[in-house]
Amino acid sequence: MKMNQNEKQDKFREAAVRRVRNVETTLRRVRNLSNPSSYAYTPDEIEMIFEHLQTVLDRTRDSFALQREQQQFSLR
Repeated sequence: MKMNQNEKQDKFREAAVRRVRNVETTLRRVRNLSNPSSYAYTPDEIEMIFEHLQTVLDRTRDSFALQREQQQFSLR
């Protein structure tokens, strides 16, 4: 059975909330690495971490834009 638009929207919202909360939890764990009494790190290491995270975030945003672009033309 095909899902209607409202069901798809509800499914998206539920998954998005759950997944964004998971990302927030993981980022808090990354933030805990900044504790100098537990960890030693260099500025270069920190830069590498944030460059990588930014790349992943940019790719994720781009995937949503790509989906919108692909949906513009339709023969329905």
